[in-house]
Amino acid sequence: AVVRDTPHLVIIGISSTGGSPMDELLEHTAGMKSIVDAMNSTHPLIREIAVGVNIMQAQKSIQSWYRSLDQASRSPVALQEKAIDSMKGAVDVLRAHGGQDDLLQYSDFVRSLAMRVARAAREGDILGVGGELVSAGERKFLDRLEALAQ
Repeated sequence: AVVRDTPHLVIIGISSTGGSPMDELLEHTAGMKSIVDAMNSTHPLIREIAVGVNIMQAQKSIQSWYRSLDQASRSPVALQEKAIDSMKGAVDVLRAHGGQDDLLQYSDFVRSLAMRVARAAREGDILGVGGELVSAGERKFLDRLEALAQ
């Protein structure tokens, strides 16, 4: 489940770094598009993540986890930590039970998804003018993901 759920948690982690509700919508949409696009992957593990039933199970699992949290535990920092912890768990599972190619393909997929989400909306813009393509908070989160994939 951790391998299946991590991409979804990474979307939430990146989206929670800041921005407007419209930014969050654009980011979530970009993230889900990345997951669905994984059905075209040449790697079976990545394709499996994109199977409809697995997407639904991941979302159900994450919704259940989120609803179990009290309001204080729903902070952006807590959501980001959950995503980072999930990535650590997924990497550990793949190191223990998968091949080197599984780990490489999965790590590349999650990092690519995270970058796509981060670039989906400009942070701090006014009607699309100005702002940053990748905010400082998003960059910090991306750097932490990158460190886990090594």
